[in-house]
Amino acid sequence: MHTVVGPVLTRKGGYAFDCWTPEKGLSPGYTYHRIQDALYARNVEIRSHNKGSEDHAIACNTVDDFARSTTAGSPAKPVHH
Repeated sequence: MHTVVGPVLTRKGGYAFDCWTPEKGLSPGYTYHRIQDALYARNVEIRSHNKGSEDHAIACNTVDDFARSTTAGSPAKPVHH
């Protein structure tokens, strides 16, 4: 299973990132008041998925990358931190 982690974006009330899995679809992220908190949470999300051998995260740095990775049959390469 893989999880696609989107970039941190400005949202009403702060900053957030979304995640997507083939099984669950889009999961809107929690909105943080500080960008540092959103970036930290995103990094934790990426690392937590890269611990398992079959469960990995694909970190996207742009909205276009996120859109391509969530609609393509074969997503971009996983990121290992």
